[in-house]
Amino acid sequence: MPWEFLAPIVFAASFAQAATGIGFGVIAGPFLLHAYGYERAVVETALYSIAVAAVCSATSLRAVAWRPAALLAGMLPVGLVAGALLASVVSEGVIVAAFGILLCTLGSTLLRREWHAGAPAVSPPVLRRGLLPAAFVAGIAAYLFAAPGPVAAWGLARSDLSVQALRGTLAVYFIVAYGVLAAAFGVLGRLAAVEWTVFGWMAVACVAGSMVGALHGNRFTARMLRIAIGAIIGLSGASTLLVLLWRSASLV
Repeated sequence: MPWEFLAPIVFAASFAQAATGIGFGVIAGPFLLHAYGYERAVVETALYSIAVAAVCSATSLRAVAWRPAALLAGMLPVGLVAGALLASVVSEGVIVAAFGILLCTLGSTLLRREWHAGAPAVSPPVLRRGLLPAAFVAGIAAYLFAAPGPVAAWGLARSDLSVQALRGTLAVYFIVAYGVLAAAFGVLGRLAAVEWTVFGWMAVACVAGSMVGALHGNRFTARMLRIAIGAIIGLSGASTLLVLLWRSASLV
């Protein structure tokens, strides 16, 4: 698949993630996986996510909620260790199925919560306690799938953060999380799979999509943003389960 075809997809995925806080992997992931294979697709998804996060954090740095960002980043090493232990004792199929079901559940609960939006807001202390397990599971997902975004976004979306604070906090966390993953890929030699000339041209589309998305994201209301995040999380879970079913059927 030529990069000229992939560039508009990367632009659209970057636009979506910059506007809502998450979504790059859901949109661009299947196309990168088809074009490059699993290893290169995962590495490049992490690198593009860093670029999107850098643009978003630059445009909304003043609005970042630093306590939730620190909690998410602080739980990342714990989650990574837990993910490594989990991968050593549980089969890949069970892990993928559980992750897909988890994302579908999280997405549906967030959408259901917004459907009943008249309920009183939850107090910040309760939200911080709810964010702790989300941060832990996001770290596990970072190790297993290089995808900490959906669970972290779910934890933050349950709060009463403003649109800019929610997107900016996710962006700061992604710089840390995907930066750690990129460093690990470098140590493991997986960056060698990247064709850097092609990646450079694609990165231009990524940055351009991020800048446009960051501008349009400010037009969302907080409720619209939470609904978008819930839908993206649910789609992430559904796509994970569909890929698992397809792989299982191909082995029969």
